[in-house]
Amino acid sequence: MNKILVIDPGKGWGQFVSKMYCYQKLANHLNSKITFLTKKSTQAEHYLKSLSFCEDVLYIEEPKKGVQYTLLNIKSIIKNIKIINRIHFDSCYVFHPSLRYLFIAYFSNIKSIWGLGFKLQNFFLKRNNRLYSSFFSKTKGDDEALESVKKITNTQKIDYQPLSSLENSLRDTVGIIIAASGNEKRWSISNYLKIIKFLKEKNFKKFLIISGLDQSKDEDLIKEKYIKNTDIIFTSDKKISDVIPYLKKCKFCIGNDTGFAHLSVNLDIETLVIQGDCPPQSYSKLLKHVDIEPYVTRSSTSIHTIKIEKVLDELSKILIRRGGRVVEGARLESV
Repeated sequence: MNKILVIDPGKGWGQFVSKMYCYQKLANHLNSKITFLTKKSTQAEHYLKSLSFCEDVLYIEEPKKGVQYTLLNIKSIIKNIKIINRIHFDSCYVFHPSLRYLFIAYFSNIKSIWGLGFKLQNFFLKRNNRLYSSFFSKTKGDDEALESVKKITNTQKIDYQPLSSLENSLRDTVGIIIAASGNEKRWSISNYLKIIKFLKEKNFKKFLIISGLDQSKDEDLIKEKYIKNTDIIFTSDKKISDVIPYLKKCKFCIGNDTGFAHLSVNLDIETLVIQGDCPPQSYSKLLKHVDIEPYVTRSSTSIHTIKIEKVLDELSKILIRRGGRVVEGARLESV
């Protein structure tokens, strides 16, 4: 079996997770497991290392910005190359436009290298080993991985496949994702309190509040209002590996546009994401959106223009669907 390396540092761990169905297709096409070289912030080891198409997860020594860090950055590149050379990969696929990651592959004695070929990368890759045809090609944005794997596998369409799934009989929780990487992605906690109230009135009894360390005060507000008469699991003091087993037990999730929302979708869970500064992704029918109005400009504060009534309307549609109709990837029982 060939040893395959995929280099994808990811723009964020949600964006990284959203491409996993493409990499599953790549692994199946190559009939080989994949070793991933990515940023530690993608949290990849926690949800990939146990999967059949993943051989291992390696973390990149990330560069620091500034001329004063030039020597340190050169040392980090050398360290990455040494790690790769120890494994003796047969081929490498670079899913990032930076020359840095392409050069890491080249200096790692890997004979077969495939890359995006965006801008300057175009001069260092053979025509058949790149996505973009020329230096002047326009970017395909978030679809780069999808279009790349289509070209590599000579496939017109790649259907979405979740990473794993839990039987419906074991799902007894609703996920509320209040975690977010920044304020521009964080819908007001007062709105989430109303969401919990709405769901409790619909007879949902168990909740998973997915939050980070900086949302502990938001957790306190939820505890103050609901902890006495509601079964709630909080995660601000938990590692992602501890959260995943609880997340798998969710019937559906609703929350901010963050890594956990995309991980939820990849665990075969219908997920309603509240958008703000970034446009919605649409790689799976399990991923639903409440977006800003067309006349609102995307900004660091645009998420706060989304009214609770609009979100409750979309959430109600999910509850109606859960009354019987089956959607892609999920086996939905009635509520």
